[in-house]
Amino acid sequence: MKKFSFPLSRVMDWRRTEARMEESKLERHYAELHAINSREALLNEERSQSELAVLGQSSTTGAELSALDGFKRYVAAERVRIERDRLACRKRIVEQLQVVTLKRRDVRLLEKLKQDRLVTWTADLAREIDQQADEAYLARWNR
Repeated sequence: MKKFSFPLSRVMDWRRTEARMEESKLERHYAELHAINSREALLNEERSQSELAVLGQSSTTGAELSALDGFKRYVAAERVRIERDRLACRKRIVEQLQVVTLKRRDVRLLEKLKQDRLVTWTADLAREIDQQADEAYLARWNR
């Protein structure tokens, strides 16, 4: 009997490559979300430091309070932008998770098909070996 070969192995390799590419896109989206969260944490830290610097002084001028108020408005607007970016990024992550799930399912389907074919081939090989052993026994017995 000929050795086992899976005719769809190149397709399976291509599907694995596609799945890895989609997984790397997902990783990039997660990295983007992490960067957004880091940007928000840095913004919060800058706001806290500014408030401590201005309000922690014994004498604060009106210009300093006005600048602090302007910075607080900037921080509030930036938080809105950050939240909008975060929501958009999470949406892309959910969409990409669906794509990755489909690609992985395609790979698993081909792997299962290959496994089923290997089981069938192994059973056929065992039957052929048994048949050859029976024929050899009968040939020796007939002599």
